[in-house]
Amino acid sequence: MSFPVGVKLIVFALFLRNLSWGFIDPYFSMYLDDFADNYSGVGYLISIMNLVAFVAAIPLLRLADRVQDTKIMRDGEILYLLTALFYILGAWTDFIFFLIFGLIFNGVALTLVMVGAEAYIRKHCRKSQESKTFGFYTALSYLGWVIGMVAGAFLVQYYGIRYMFFFLLPSIILGILILRKIHEGGLSSLFSGFRKYFHRRQDLEIIMNDIKNLNRRSVFVLFLSIFDGVIVMFSYIFVPLFALTLDLTMGQVALLMAVMYLPFVFSFMITEATDRMSRMNVIASGLFIGGIAFIGLSFIIQQLWIVVLAAMNSLSLAIIRPAYNGMLTHLTPRRMLGEVSGLSKIAMRVGYVIGPIFTGIIADRFGLQVAFFCIAIFAFSLCALTILLGGFRTLKIND
Repeated sequence: MSFPVGVKLIVFALFLRNLSWGFIDPYFSMYLDDFADNYSGVGYLISIMNLVAFVAAIPLLRLADRVQDTKIMRDGEILYLLTALFYILGAWTDFIFFLIFGLIFNGVALTLVMVGAEAYIRKHCRKSQESKTFGFYTALSYLGWVIGMVAGAFLVQYYGIRYMFFFLLPSIILGILILRKIHEGGLSSLFSGFRKYFHRRQDLEIIMNDIKNLNRRSVFVLFLSIFDGVIVMFSYIFVPLFALTLDLTMGQVALLMAVMYLPFVFSFMITEATDRMSRMNVIASGLFIGGIAFIGLSFIIQQLWIVVLAAMNSLSLAIIRPAYNGMLTHLTPRRMLGEVSGLSKIAMRVGYVIGPIFTGIIADRFGLQVAFFCIAIFAFSLCALTILLGGFRTLKIND
């Protein structure tokens, strides 16, 4: 399958970014746990980053269709340098304010990079290849994470968590250099775009009108983004902490996370296999698999089964994500592709914020496995809602 050169370069830059974060992500909840007293504290800390990311995505609703997407990503990469610096300082000093500043810069940087990347992909993917393109993007992105996690599983035994943050620096520099190779139209400065397009009340009114005019299929897909955000952040934070209660070492936790992310690497093939099905059928199947995985996690505590069920959880999102991203691209007018990319990220950030807070509170009061059970109910409810509201009839798209 052939993709535009610019799309390939964007995906490669994200591959490098995720490769470096793979050295850190399995241990990030442990890093936060050093500053928190309980699961709720961890949830509140990670929500700082996600709340900032939510706010940062709002102006991009207006700017992502006017400023060059590669420049938006470049600014995000620059902020990642500050993020890495503050995380390193926090790890070496145990000073919580360094951590908080790192979370703030991380939230802005993540939003800029991801909105810029997805907006570029939506604008430049070939028509009728939306799901395939997002399958390719998802697969390569998560391949980077898996490779980084496997490598980090061995290196952390010798160097510890503190040194893992240094692996961010090379990927940031390479990412900036790669983005310079991509040429596109539009404003070349995010700051200039902000001054020109996001300083009047009228600009906010235009965004609100565009949101009001979204059809119900697009609204449904955005709700799936919220679900995606809840699952991703819950798994990212609490699955490693749950694994530690089962006496897994830090290296084994990293390998568990690598296995958990592995289904995303095959999302491209999954997309190919399900391409002839209704996208809503594909999404419903993914939701059902996710519900089964979390039901299992709420009752089974054997180490081997945790690996299997965690992988099933990611398989559900690997099935769902390319389908709903392709659907959203297919439903959106070309003039709004950047705006909708930002809106999708805002919806996901809502899930990122509420997921850790509420599940952290549930975990503290009733235990982590009860929190797993609540997520399972969420997945099954959304699957049932899709069917009961006539999703297969009214939301089916014939590509």
